Amino acid sequence: MEEENYYHLELPIEAVRIVHTGLSQAVEKWSGGDPMEQEDLLAMRDHFYRIVLEHRFETM
Repeated sequence: MEEENYYHLELPIEAVRIVHTGLSQAVEKWSGGDPMEQEDLLAMRDHFYRIVLEHRFETM
């Protein structure tokens, strides 16, 4: 199994929202293909949504 590389990003919340929207659209318009890719898209979408929710909670 190949070793995965991880990267750390710093994004403003507006960019996080844009990425989340793009991931949501990719999941919604999924046309089939590699099931693992679909699972990865779902996981990434959910992670970015958690960031959005955390930001909302912290800025209340």
